[in-house]
Amino acid sequence: MHFTDTYLPRRDGVVSSIRTLVRALADRGHPGLTVVPRHPGQTGEPDLMRLRALPCGVADLRLSPWLLHGGAAAGTIAEIAASAPEVVHVHTPGPVGLLGVLTARRLGLPLVQTYHTDLHAYVDAYKVPTRALRGAVRLYAHRLGVPRPPVRPEPAPGGAAPSRQAPAASHRRAALDATNLLLLGDADAVVVPTRAVLDRISLPVPDDRVFLVPTGVAPCRTSPTEVAAFRAGNGIAPTDKVILFVGRVNREKGVDLLINSFAELLAGCPRARLVLVGAIYEPRWLAELLRLVGPAVADRITVIGQQPPPVVAAAYGAAEVLAFPSGTDTQALVLQEAALAGVPAVLVDPVLHRHGPLAGAADCAAPTTTGFAAALLRLLTDPAAARRLGQLAADRAAGHTPERYADAICDVYAHAARRHAQVARRQAEWAGRPGPAQPVGAFGRLSDRGRTRR
Repeated sequence: MHFTDTYLPRRDGVVSSIRTLVRALADRGHPGLTVVPRHPGQTGEPDLMRLRALPCGVADLRLSPWLLHGGAAAGTIAEIAASAPEVVHVHTPGPVGLLGVLTARRLGLPLVQTYHTDLHAYVDAYKVPTRALRGAVRLYAHRLGVPRPPVRPEPAPGGAAPSRQAPAASHRRAALDATNLLLLGDADAVVVPTRAVLDRISLPVPDDRVFLVPTGVAPCRTSPTEVAAFRAGNGIAPTDKVILFVGRVNREKGVDLLINSFAELLAGCPRARLVLVGAIYEPRWLAELLRLVGPAVADRITVIGQQPPPVVAAAYGAAEVLAFPSGTDTQALVLQEAALAGVPAVLVDPVLHRHGPLAGAADCAAPTTTGFAAALLRLLTDPAAARRLGQLAADRAAGHTPERYADAICDVYAHAARRHAQVARRQAEWAGRPGPAQPVGAFGRLSDRGRTRR
């Protein structure tokens, strides 16, 4: 059973990862059912359970309202139980993800979580109110029937208690840490796609329950005819040198840095063209960025919005270099997609550059306008160096296939099942003894903060 708060028609790395995993597991004889929020325009798929959902006003996400009406969970869990699942795999921390945690508890199933997203960076980027995050902690604890964990910012340097004037970011972080404790604390296994996750946050689980498993990516197939059609259809001249961005065209992806860097880069490469492929959820913000760089630069920027996989594949085929200005991604599947197409990438995140699936097979620029522009310009003006870097990236990405991904996750499921059985036996033994029960689970291990061992 897979549980996710994001699914088609939204396109993001979590959706891609889940769909890749479900298909690869099914090919190995492990069918799955995926629980998702219902979305207008969703096409029917087999093995998909769609829950009633409402728009939340952020990035076209839709949230299941079961959280506000807890009784609705009973019927859904009964329907899930009828399919006789053997493991619950939660991919997101929203209401559907919480339903997955509750399902695992009520049905006595092993629980696996994948920590796909740097939540701390996202709530900071969107300035999510601390009051809303604290409310979520209270509601999550209530639905799980467990004590509410404390929500306290970390002590100030020197051990002093944080003052009432502590930065809002520290309060947001504390609320997210409490949420992670509720969701992850009892998990039998937690998957992280790269070490970038662990370099940014501390997960509330010990080392022996954390597994490093990059998502496998299949090549995006295209043809010269499709690439030519893509260029012609988007006004890209044969002499244009294409810098490609693929992803949400949003502030947390560093798009402002990219557009400002592109404006500086044009002085050294007037035939450069920036192509932005991805969903646009803040059109006014993007329009203001384009206004500020001026019409001459804006005319060299092509914005084509969210596109289906064949069009994205053609975009890779048309590109000289992939620009990846995000500092919030934990994996960035587009880096692997571009690499498999032979397109070199420029990043600004040194942790993702060093520990991501390409393992350094990219150019890592300083996260400044001048630094990013200079790195992009080097690859645009040195095709031989770009080809070498693209080939190295392709070789690295080729090691992360969907098949290997599924095999690694099967190993995680086996570990989770063994751990779950051991905990159940221990609880049964303690239940038959006099005296207080042994504390097992999240609230028995509050001081145990783990780092990955793999």
